[in-house]
Amino acid sequence: MKREVAEGISAALKQVEQALGQLDIAICSVESESERKRMIGVILDIVGDIHRHITLTVAREYPDLHPDGYSRTW
Repeated sequence: MKREVAEGISAALKQVEQALGQLDIAICSVESESERKRMIGVILDIVGDIHRHITLTVAREYPDLHPDGYSRTW
């Protein structure tokens, strides 16, 4: 993948992370504990999939674009 594409993905991931954080905050207000846990579980699944299938794919090729600042080979 070209670096420009990887940078675009990295920038978009930052926006997704912010949106998921806002969603998590909103979900914390759900009255039903079972609904709240189910919704948080969905968010955790999404975050895990994004990390495994997108973030690490970009970081393998461009370690400097890892969102946590890791510059190592994945």
